[in-house]
Amino acid sequence: MYVLLAAVDAALAATGRDRARRLTKPLLMPTLLRGKPRPVQRALALGGAGDVALLGSGQIAFTLGLGSFLAGHVAWVTALRPHGTGALTIKKALPYLAAWAGLNAYLWPRTGKDRIPVLVYSTALLATALAAADTGRADLAAGGALFLASDALLALERFADVHLPGHEAVVMATYTSGQALLAKL
Repeated sequence: MYVLLAAVDAALAATGRDRARRLTKPLLMPTLLRGKPRPVQRALALGGAGDVALLGSGQIAFTLGLGSFLAGHVAWVTALRPHGTGALTIKKALPYLAAWAGLNAYLWPRTGKDRIPVLVYSTALLATALAAADTGRADLAAGGALFLASDALLALERFADVHLPGHEAVVMATYTSGQALLAKL
């Protein structure tokens, strides 16, 4: 059910059918969280709250969405850490760190009053990706990396006016895939 719902939502996003997405997007995380352990449910529920907030527009919607996703990343790190191997090396972490540093350096002059919240959020996002990579499980590491990619695309669109063809569909495909892979915990 989740895969079908995620595909429909991405297709609606690709065709700019935002009104119809008011039905599909809020159902994504509740559909995925059924039967998952409580720490995973908490992370997914916070992601769902962020999804709903970001259906709105303006600064309040952005702030509520960012706050929900920030709390979600704290929940993901909390859920993932007990499964960490402690074997994450600098060599393995370096691509994540380089992406985080490069993105933040590029966005810094463009984020204005949102600089500090974006930096804090991106650090939490990085922590999720690193915690997922530290589990030693390829599926979880891919989930963390996809979530990182999804939010990087969102940040580039919002703050740097960078738009890929099918931007929103790519964002949703990477986001929903990332959440589904992380939920395999």
